[in-house]
Amino acid sequence: MNSHCPICTEENRPIDGFDLITILGLMKEYNRREIWKRYRPRDDKTDSISLYVEAPRYFVEMHIQQMQRIILSEKFNTNPFFMQQVIQRITASHDHDLILTKIRKQGIDSGDNPICLSCSLGNTIIDLIVNKNDPFPETIRRPCGSTHVETVEQRPLDVYDLSSALYLCQQNLTDKIFRRYLSAGAAAEAPERAVNISARVGAYQVNLNFRLLTSDLERSDAPLVNASVFTIHQVLQRMNFGHGAMLILKEIQTVGLPVTLDHVNACFTLSRCINNTWLKVDFSRF
Repeated sequence: MNSHCPICTEENRPIDGFDLITILGLMKEYNRREIWKRYRPRDDKTDSISLYVEAPRYFVEMHIQQMQRIILSEKFNTNPFFMQQVIQRITASHDHDLILTKIRKQGIDSGDNPICLSCSLGNTIIDLIVNKNDPFPETIRRPCGSTHVETVEQRPLDVYDLSSALYLCQQNLTDKIFRRYLSAGAAAEAPERAVNISARVGAYQVNLNFRLLTSDLERSDAPLVNASVFTIHQVLQRMNFGHGAMLILKEIQTVGLPVTLDHVNACFTLSRCINNTWLKVDFSRF
């Protein structure tokens, strides 16, 4: 069970959405050995791991199994990246119909409840089962802005969009960031384009700014590079799932960044220059 996972003992916390996202990230990296190291109880010699997470509107199960040989099956209907997206939407309390729409656009007919997704890499299989709580709370419509995402999905920007922008930045998909997150007013302004996403994440206010560096002079004057996109994403996810300040600090100091516990408990900035773009994320604790 969850409480027996080595990571629970090491970090003194229960399993949560951070771990489900982490496991799928390790699958994308083909680092399956690390999954077993972190999440299989030390006294368990079986080839399977089961994790259970309570989300605000759902109960989520993840089952990882290592087979003796590669299994080919029609049940493997998706991939680790898309499963990460679904978990991010679920933990961000996105509308149930929106989540189902995104799933069905992938050609997956998982049904309304439970939602069942499966993927395999090599001889490792992951099953994700999402059970909708009963009774399911009514969706509260909140005011949203004029970006493409907000207009299409009819919701304000949140931690999901911060994470999505970081992923697109990491993949150097600059045009997609501007297409999705540039506000209608800013889109009409030339030539400088900048995306700003602001959201409350756990106990923090997070402000992301992403913009083009339009000249050699501007690039030379840009702030020093001080964080990878991966590190920024890990910090964001730790905050999102309410992890303690020491665990957030661990993500930052492991890569040698000059951020202290006092900074984590107050405010700090992580930034990154990538080609001709500048990413800056400000974190302020409430």
